[in-house]
Amino acid sequence: MQQKPTNKPLAPITRAKRSKITYTATPLPAEGFARLPSVLQALGISKTSFLDGIKAGKYPQGKLLSPRCRVWPVSDIRNLIEQIGGNQ
Repeated sequence: MQQKPTNKPLAPITRAKRSKITYTATPLPAEGFARLPSVLQALGISKTSFLDGIKAGKYPQGKLLSPRCRVWPVSDIRNLIEQIGGNQ
């Protein structure tokens, strides 16, 4: 037996919120690796300037840990800061 169609509006579809994990800048560690926000904070430049500098060969490219996570060796960043004469 078929049901008769009703004219009731459909309930809106609700989706579960994604838990977006954001990374906040922290001071550079003594050794190891640093993620982009920490590198930007240490260099005192914008993300666009840093990424343009990578393309130009001015800044190190870093290493991929996963397809969406790139890190930079702290030693490379400290050497870069010494070369450009910036403050940490």
